[in-house]
Formats: sequence, structure tokens, C-alpha cells
Amino acid sequence: MRHLWDNSKSLLLTTWWMRIALVLWCGMAVAVPVLFFMQQIAFDILVLFGFLFVPILLAFYGLHKMLSNIRRGVVFSVQNTADLRLVSWACFFAAVFLLIASIRWPILIFASGVIGFLGLFVRVIKNMLTEAIDIKEENDFTI
Repeated sequence: MRHLWDNSKSLLLTTWWMRIALVLWCGMAVAVPVLFFMQQIAFDILVLFGFLFVPILLAFYGLHKMLSNIRRGVVFSVQNTADLRLVSWACFFAAVFLLIASIRWPILIFASGVIGFLGLFVRVIKNMLTEAIDIKEENDFTI
């Protein structure tokens, strides 16, 4: 029986969802300052967005590099672990910024916790990938 959904379609879908999210995020980078100058949002929201923009952009960059590697068939690589490390640190920095902002908006403490947990989850996956690479290298040298 032939499967209608396979890994290449899943990878393509993931790539497109990531590109859409990146376009929306960059669109917000234009919209937030415009809304501020139109006096539709407060200055502190503009500052918060400014602090969050770079870590989230770095996370997108790391994910894009990983997806490119996977498309090329490079899965168990040191580069992918470096990209996962970048994504996890981006999550941690965003969580810290949100935690600081929760002083002004207490509801953001929940967002900070979620983003921080995501950073931990990505870090665990990175550690698993590192171990898998080590095992693969050992097996490659075993006769």
C-alpha cells in the first residue's frame, strides 16, 4: 500500500510553514513601529518587541539551516547540533526578556515559561543528536 504522506512532503510543509511564520514576523517588524508612530501602541510594547525580534529571528535562521541540511540528506551533523544550540539559546533569551516584561504585564510570565520550556526541549533534542552522532561515528570506525 502506498502512503499518501511521506517524509519529503512533511519536510516541504515544515519549510513552508516556517517561511510563512518568518514573513509574518518580519511583517510585524514593520507594523509595530508604524503602529507606535500612529500612537496605536505604547512605547514599552515597541521596546519589548525590539528585544524579542533578534532572538526569534536567530531561531528562524537556525531552523532554516537545519531544514536545508535535512533536505540535502545531512541529518547527523555537528552543524545541526550547533543550529539546535542556537535555537535553544534564542528561546532562553526570549524567555528572559518576557520574564522581565512580566513585571509590567504579569500575563507574560506564562509566555516566558512556555518559551523557556521550549528552549529546554530543544536542548534535550540537541543532546540526543550529539549522542547519536557519537554513536554513528563509533559505528563507522567499527569493522
